[in-house]
Amino acid sequence: MFRERDEHKIVRELSINDLKNHLCPTNHSDFVFLMPFGEPAVRAVIHEAKFHGNEKAWRLLGEILSDYLKHFPEESIVIPIPLSSTRLRQRGYNQVTEVAQRSGMTTSSKPPSSSLPRLRADLLYRKRDTTPQTSLTRQERLKNVTEAFGVRNQPDISGAHIIVLDDVATTGATLKAAEATLRPLRPASITLLALAH
Repeated sequence: MFRERDEHKIVRELSINDLKNHLCPTNHSDFVFLMPFGEPAVRAVIHEAKFHGNEKAWRLLGEILSDYLKHFPEESIVIPIPLSSTRLRQRGYNQVTEVAQRSGMTTSSKPPSSSLPRLRADLLYRKRDTTPQTSLTRQERLKNVTEAFGVRNQPDISGAHIIVLDDVATTGATLKAAEATLRPLRPASITLLALAH
């Protein structure tokens, strides 16, 4: 018999109201984060979403994200941080995209029926495999993701409000590398957003 993972049990028993108790959007130098990663419930829901493809974790985080995104203009575009093709094959999913899809955003180019931004998981891609950031120093993180991203099909996002989304940010190096890739396309603004820090 398999023993239930501690973090799985936390998520199984977690309500959206419990998770919302940890919602405190905070500006952290170059990025905004929604919840503190040090909180056991937040850490559990992030880990379950990221490493175990936990549907409930994706839904809970999607609802948290949805509440926050209602403050952005409807014409905004959310771009999830992509995984490398190797990591995507290993996991079978990109947890950031899964969370974004469960927030209620549409991928359609038509005006959304909700007040949420549009999801565009197809715009940004990872040009090369990078070492997982968790094991690296600040300087190594910056070097690791420099020029790691590319843009598909040179989309017209000039004048758009862009929200680059990641699950966890420590130094923000990954988010900043994505921003550097998108900046030449001349969006009106770029917000760097992490679910947790």
